Amino acid sequence: MITLPNLFKKSQQKIQPGERIVALDIGTEVLKAILFTIKEGEIIVEKVSRIQQQQNAMDKGIITNLNTVLENCRLAMREIMDGIDVDRHPKHVVMGIAGEYIQGVSIIVNYEREQKHEQEVTPKEQAEIISRIHNKILESGKEDLAKRTGLVNDDIDILHVTITGMEIGGMSVDSLVGFRGKDVKLYFYASFAPKTYTSALQNVSKSLSINLLGIVSQPFAVARAFQGARAKEFSGIFVDIGGGTTDVAVVQRGSVVDTQMFAFGGRVFTKQIAKELNLDYRHAELRKIKYAEKTLDSKLERQVKKVTYPTAQVWMKTLKSALEAAEERDSFPSRIYLCGGGSLLPEIKEVMMEFPWTKLLPFASVPRIEIIYPNRLSRITDESKELKYTYDITPASLTLFALDKISDSKKFNTKNE
Repeated sequence: MITLPNLFKKSQQKIQPGERIVALDIGTEVLKAILFTIKEGEIIVEKVSRIQQQQNAMDKGIITNLNTVLENCRLAMREIMDGIDVDRHPKHVVMGIAGEYIQGVSIIVNYEREQKHEQEVTPKEQAEIISRIHNKILESGKEDLAKRTGLVNDDIDILHVTITGMEIGGMSVDSLVGFRGKDVKLYFYASFAPKTYTSALQNVSKSLSINLLGIVSQPFAVARAFQGARAKEFSGIFVDIGGGTTDVAVVQRGSVVDTQMFAFGGRVFTKQIAKELNLDYRHAELRKIKYAEKTLDSKLERQVKKVTYPTAQVWMKTLKSALEAAEERDSFPSRIYLCGGGSLLPEIKEVMMEFPWTKLLPFASVPRIEIIYPNRLSRITDESKELKYTYDITPASLTLFALDKISDSKKFNTKNE
């Protein structure tokens, strides 16, 4: 068991066996809530709720009208708790967060056990090794985000600091304790956000009278939830196209090494359709959805494609910029996994297939691109039979972050109330 120094004053919250928990994904277009329990190391999904958000509720993944969002949250909570006795109502919620100013820091630390390499690592030594480096993670991450946003360090919150991997003597292990060796390598991932972002989510949990179990960077949660993504043999890029943002996570050898987010999601396509075809926003959104579902007649389909294709080309340029902003590396993984409602627009995959990956970015080969669905996530049993769509990936991933935190809480330090 990994012991991280206590970064937050609040103690870990106790979750009773069989206790219901809520995962809340406050999306720009659709608010999604999942009611679940944890049984024998797996998520059991009981109910799913999806509430269409008003246009003024969110902007680029960030809450702009708290009262509207709260009302939608209450509606979602009523739906998932319908028919459940009051004493069995959920007491804890895990929330996702996205936006351009959510900063992810991946850090690899090399450490030499010069004097003790012939001895087995003890729990005390492991704690000492980790405690020597965690402050640097916090300082460097806050400073980096402060430079990007113009905020001061005091206006930045630590979301979570997670150990994603460790090695001793060149061997990958779950814990250093009990192993001998000189060279130790630790993999960390830390997420930071402006306090204005996290305060809005804290206000939501307080207004709902439910304890905040944690706030997690959404691309990190998605990348960790995918089946097999934590194995050393796995590398891939996850691209989650939501309503307000596109979230990108790069995984190398089982560890999340970079996350990027940019404010270009499905809403941009909707606004462009509304503008070019002279429609109001809601009718434009409906037409976009029908287009993605291939249920429009041929004339309307041609009209929409004329708008969405050039918009998708601009989106692709933005994705390229996001990957260029990722930490320097010799080569990107050769597999790209798409999710989120925006990924269903056919032009997204079309422009990605047309893009000269090996010429403009460090790809050894043209990447294979596929859309993923919740059945590709690990350790989830969907008793609700409602997790069917690619836009369910994010809220389902939040449940797995909660599972990890509860099952191995000492491996996580997260932002609570």
